Parts: sequence; C-alpha cells; structure tokens
Amino acid sequence: MSKQSLVSIIIPAYNVEGFIKNAINSALNQTYSNIEIVVIDDGSTDKTKEVLNSYITSRKIKYIYQANQGLAGARNSGICESHGKYIALLDADDEFLPEKIEKQISALEANPDYGICYCDIIHFFEGNPRRFYHHRYTYQSGNLFEPLLEKQFINPLSVVIKKDILDKWGVFDPELRHTEDWELWLRLAHRGVKFYYLDEPLALYQVRTSGNLSIPLNEPKMKKNSLKIFIDLEKSLSEEEKSRYHFKEIIKNLKLKTSLAYLLIGDKKSALTYAENQPTILRHLISFLPLFILRPTLLLLRRAKHRFLLKKYS
Repeated sequence: MSKQSLVSIIIPAYNVEGFIKNAINSALNQTYSNIEIVVIDDGSTDKTKEVLNSYITSRKIKYIYQANQGLAGARNSGICESHGKYIALLDADDEFLPEKIEKQISALEANPDYGICYCDIIHFFEGNPRRFYHHRYTYQSGNLFEPLLEKQFINPLSVVIKKDILDKWGVFDPELRHTEDWELWLRLAHRGVKFYYLDEPLALYQVRTSGNLSIPLNEPKMKKNSLKIFIDLEKSLSEEEKSRYHFKEIIKNLKLKTSLAYLLIGDKKSALTYAENQPTILRHLISFLPLFILRPTLLLLRRAKHRFLLKKYS
C-alpha cells in the first residue's frame, strides 16, 4: 500500500472558545490518518488558548499565536507553517465529516489534472437542536473562471488544494476581508487551475446569527471589496476577454449591489454615487423614496433571498 501524502488542516481561531473543540475533534476523527493540524490563534482575547491546552501539550495540534491579522492573514500564516502536499481549510466554528479528507484526496489523486477538489456542504444554525440546510446551488467541475464571474459559490470549508498551486500563484489577499476567497478562486481559475467537484456533503458549515457576516452594516465594505476584485481583474484581461465575459455589465451590476448595500445602512449619498451609471428611474427612486420605505423593503428582499437559497436538509 502506497504511503499517504501529508494533508495540512489549517484552522484560524479568533475568540472561539465555545466552538473550536468541535472543529479540532472533527479533524482528529478523519479516516485519513496522515494529517497535521495547524491552529493559528489570531490574537484571541477570550479563553481559546486554555481550551486548546490539552491538544497542544499532547502534540495533537501545532499552535501558533499572532497579533490579529484577520481571517485571510491567519489562513496565510497557517499555510506558510504547514508541511503537507495538500491544504485543507477548516474554520474554528465548522466541522469536517469523518471521510472528507480521504474522499477528496482520492478524487485528486485519481484526477491529477485537477488542482483543487471542493465538495458539497451542509449548513447548520448555531444553537441546539441543530437545524440542517442545503444550498440550492448547481456545482460543476473543470475551469470555473466564467461561472465564478457570476457568483462566489465555493466555500473554503469545502476545499482541498495542492499546496504547490498556492506556492506558485499566491495565497489569500489579506486586504480583502470577507471576499478574499472569491478573489483567490478567480485568480487560480484564470491561471488555468481546474476544480474537481465531489458531489457529496462532507462538511458542516455553521451559520452564526451572531456573526458579523450577517450584519447589514458590513454589506457596503463587502460589496466594495467585491467591486475592487473585479476592477483589478479587468486590468489583467485582454480586450477579447473583456468582451467575451461582458465585463462592463459585470462591473455595472457590482456597482448596483454596492449602491443597494449603502441603502441598507441608510446612506443615500453613497448609494447614489455607486448608482451613477444605473437607469435614471432607479436613481430617482433612491433620491425621492424615503428611507423608511427603502430600507425595510431591501432587508425583506435580502432575508427572502437567503431563505430561498437554503432548503431544509434531512
């Protein structure tokens, strides 16, 4: 039997004393045995380190503390400190199912032209009892550059990636908080890296209602970062590619989403700035409709969209 390749599981941790044991135990309980677990404590101020002490002293994990750099910076530090041929990403409030690493490594080794394997995942909301949901997305394999231009649909939790790809093309951009994964997948896909989709739910993703990603206040920054990704990407494309991918429309749509994100927080001035190239009727609606009508309507639509995308999983 051939020797298993080493897989490095990277776990960023920031004030996750109530969650991280489940994440680490799910990594330790993998049916694939040749793993290393690298935990990057990204400046936690709670009892995260105390919770991890038994894992550290028993050498079940490699623990590194650093000043806070954000999720991308913590992941990058973990990747830098890892020794595996493959990298798996596990956030401290999520969990791997037992066969995740084994099945994804088998898929990559059976399909050597692919550099990344991503799988289906199950969503659950924090609290007891757990309620499980499934995304209504259609996933595919191959070069995913064009599908990724439409939306970010690859959760880092789902990914196992060959480390030499990251060595060659770079890691997460720490300046793009909350959108750094989209930028990385686009960058790799544009360089020709192929993605293999394993049609099996192999991980549990926790939807934290108290987490900052669910707060509308963060929407403008997220949308602005998404817009920045595409403005920067446009500079690297040929004129033929810009035309083929309808890049002007992509940028226009991202500006519209940024405009609506500002309306969610009641900032009409910024909303109008990003709506400057939108139809006149839309700009008039933003200008003249009162916020007590605009904001609840947008919040309702936002909530309805999120509910539609998730269906109950049994």
